[in-house]
Amino acid sequence: MLKRYLVKGLIVAILFLLLVGGRVFYLQRSHFMDAEKYYSEANWKLAIREYDTAMHFYTPWSPYIQKSAERLWQIGEMFEKQDRLDWANIAYSSIRSSFYASRSLYTPGKDWINKCDDKIADLNVRILIKEGSIKPEEADAEKKKHLYVLKVDRAPDPLWSVLVEVGFFGWVASIIFMIFKGFDDNGKIRKRFALYGALSFISAFALWIISLLKA
Repeated sequence: MLKRYLVKGLIVAILFLLLVGGRVFYLQRSHFMDAEKYYSEANWKLAIREYDTAMHFYTPWSPYIQKSAERLWQIGEMFEKQDRLDWANIAYSSIRSSFYASRSLYTPGKDWINKCDDKIADLNVRILIKEGSIKPEEADAEKKKHLYVLKVDRAPDPLWSVLVEVGFFGWVASIIFMIFKGFDDNGKIRKRFALYGALSFISAFALWIISLLKA
């Protein structure tokens, strides 16, 4: 009996993850295709926005993440050549912020982040020189300051990140438990099992929310 419920619960969990993963991949691809349309029209503002959005729907090993990063890099280099440094900065920053927004137990796209850090620091210095805020001979020292700020590790706490996953899957499992064990064959509530399920639901949900805030 228990084995049967575990199998059903596992199937429900797998279907749930497939649905969520499929939805994320669909949205990722949809925004990427919109970005490609704007890119072909030289509508750089909307292209950057859509590539950035596509990258926020991160899934490991997705080709659209790499392609979006490459496109944003190309846009950044184009604006650099045009001496539109603020727009180049926006393009590079979009790559960096998108990967950081997708971090959990690990940070994806570290190579991209390192490349963007150097570009952003360099651009910030060039903008300051262009504005007259610093002198050209101060460029190296100023770049080191910007790189120091960019390189500060703001990674989430590993323990709380693990507890986020524990809380979430515990919350889902408690719902499945209540569905399959909280009612008898006649649809009547089994008080003891329903109570266990409700307590598990509240505990897991609370752990999930607290962990999200702490991580």
